[in-house]
Amino acid sequence: MSAFFQQLKELAPWQQTAFSAALAERMMPNYALFCQVTEQDERAAQLKNSLMLVWEQLANKESKINFEVQLEKLAELIPNDADHEMYGVYPAIDAAMAVHTAMELAMGTQAEEVTRVSRLMRQTIISFIEATEELPEDDEKARRSLLNNHELMQFDRDFQDEVLEQVSAMKHPHKEKLKALRVMAHNDGVSCLGLTV
Repeated sequence: MSAFFQQLKELAPWQQTAFSAALAERMMPNYALFCQVTEQDERAAQLKNSLMLVWEQLANKESKINFEVQLEKLAELIPNDADHEMYGVYPAIDAAMAVHTAMELAMGTQAEEVTRVSRLMRQTIISFIEATEELPEDDEKARRSLLNNHELMQFDRDFQDEVLEQVSAMKHPHKEKLKALRVMAHNDGVSCLGLTV
């Protein structure tokens, strides 16, 4: 296991939730763009609201949010790839799954899942690079090197490191610091794939 994932597992449950929420926030424009193209903008608003409930729970532990009900609603927002013949459905599914994981962590039921959202975002980026760029097919070492050194992968590593650093520095949920984390993760609406609505 990488040192990065070990650090994630050592975070307090609320810190793991904040980490996952930040990654979901960065992936959100991928979902919004898919909804715009498929003329389902209300679904993008619903997913954004689902994620806002996670942020709200983090900022205010007195808030009483029934995440079991929210997870049921969220399940209906996850697109079915069989219904769409376009690549954009896959980053949209990943974004919805990231919100799902953040909610599970907010409920305190899936503490070991914190690494899943990190891996999910990396895989979203790798799949996007593979779908949009020419990569060597007969040289696995060169292929892996090109993926690892790709600008989007470098941005992702820097982003995830920054999120971990900010979350680790918070000793308890701090409303203003959580807001700053969310704003940083939002990245002016530019996703982990460099896409914006």
